[in-house]
Amino acid sequence: MIVLLRAIGLYLASNGSHGRRMKRLALAALSVALLAPAALAQNAKPSGAAPAAPATAPAKPSGCTASHGALPQNWSGQAFALDGETLGGSGLKTPLRIWGVQAPALRDASRVETVPGMLARATLEDLLSRADHKVKCRIARYDSECRLVAQCALDEAQPIDLGGAMLASGVVYGHELDEPLSWEPRAAQRYADAEYEARKARKGTWPHWLGEK
Repeated sequence: MIVLLRAIGLYLASNGSHGRRMKRLALAALSVALLAPAALAQNAKPSGAAPAAPATAPAKPSGCTASHGALPQNWSGQAFALDGETLGGSGLKTPLRIWGVQAPALRDASRVETVPGMLARATLEDLLSRADHKVKCRIARYDSECRLVAQCALDEAQPIDLGGAMLASGVVYGHELDEPLSWEPRAAQRYADAEYEARKARKGTWPHWLGEK
């Protein structure tokens, strides 16, 4: 403001040739005084503006996704029985556990094979051999061991659901049937019914599990 007033005073007081030079100086000073506030305002940062947030890197995958990749929706191929509830197969990065069933342990604490575990694995192998070991699976999730949990069926003209067939044979029992499958909401009820019929008929390992002689 002081510079602006001085520039106006010089302009008014100037006369003659010396006055013309003074007028030019006064006009230059007046231009500086008028333009300076605008330049300062343009370069000034708003007092209330928050600092720009630093760019963040995308979150890295964790758990089973980090070690085995994104969860696939389906898998099909030739499979073989690792035990009474688990399949291995060509192209599988991790074993595949059959949804809804629990098989007896294949080996005991001393790593000796158990009769119930061997019976369950043999039953699963016999089922797989019916379709040249070709299966189609719909995958639900990873389990705590990073195995794929899936509902699988024999890949043939009339597919046989592996989990349901194993339960009907009486060599496995129902497991985590409270977990719904989006593609078959009544699968848990179907599996529970198959287990009930096998238990009632004392099929497979049920006499052993029920303590019968």
